[in-house]
Amino acid sequence: MRSPARWGIALTAIGAVITAVAILVLPFPLIYGVPLIVIGLALIIWRGREETIEAIRE
Repeated sequence: MRSPARWGIALTAIGAVITAVAILVLPFPLIYGVPLIVIGLALIIWRGREETIEAIRE
């Protein structure tokens, strides 16, 4: 597994935990939880694209 995929999984998990706690206890941490989930999913979806882009440039 590549590094962006690992970071994506980690950020999604952290964001999910923060969001779950925010829903149950205090809504303020939603400001942090939702963007972490979005960034994590983006890293998982677009993993390995930089290698394709670099190969085209060469």
